[in-house]
Amino acid sequence: MHTARRIRLPPLARARYDAMSRLLHWLTLGLLVVQFLLGWLMPETDDVKVPSGVIAWHIGIGTSLLVMGVAWCGRAVTRQAPEPADQSSGVRAIASVVHIALYALLLLVPLLGWLNASGRAWPVKIAGTLRLPQIATPHSPGASIGEWHSASAWILLTLIGLHVFAVLIHQLVLKDHLLERML
Repeated sequence: MHTARRIRLPPLARARYDAMSRLLHWLTLGLLVVQFLLGWLMPETDDVKVPSGVIAWHIGIGTSLLVMGVAWCGRAVTRQAPEPADQSSGVRAIASVVHIALYALLLLVPLLGWLNASGRAWPVKIAGTLRLPQIATPHSPGASIGEWHSASAWILLTLIGLHVFAVLIHQLVLKDHLLERML
C-alpha cells in the first residue's frame, strides 16, 4: 500500500513573488504608513476651503495610493502567483478573503477620499500635476462622506494588522519561511 506524503520544500527552493509584485507590495506599505501618519496629524478639515500643508500631502499620497491600488489589482489578476504555501485549506481560504478585502479597500479608501475632496471643491491631483475630475459637488452626498472614508481606512488598518500578525505567526511560530516569498 502506497501512501502519499506531502513534500516540504526547503526555504530557498520555495517560489517567491516576482520582483514587480514585491516592489508594489513594499511601496504600497510605505505609502500607507505615511498616509496613516498624515491622517492622524491632520487638523480638523470642516472649515478648510483650500487644502494646504498636511491636508494637501494627504490628498496627494491618497491619489498615489489609488494608482497603486489599481496597479495591485491589475497585477493580482495578470501575474503568475507562486505555488501556494503549505497550509490547510481553511487557513488558505481565510488568507484569500483577507487579501481580496485588502485589494478592495486599497481602491475604496482613496475613492471615498476623492469623493469627499471633490464634494469640498478641493483639487485632487496625481503627483501634484495631473488634476482628476471633480466627482461630487459641494451640496452632494460626497461632501459629507468623510466619515465613510475614515471608517473604511480603520477597517483597512485592521486588516493590515491582521496580515502582519499572520506573517509574524508564520515567521516566529510556524517557522515556515513564508515571509521570504515577499522579500
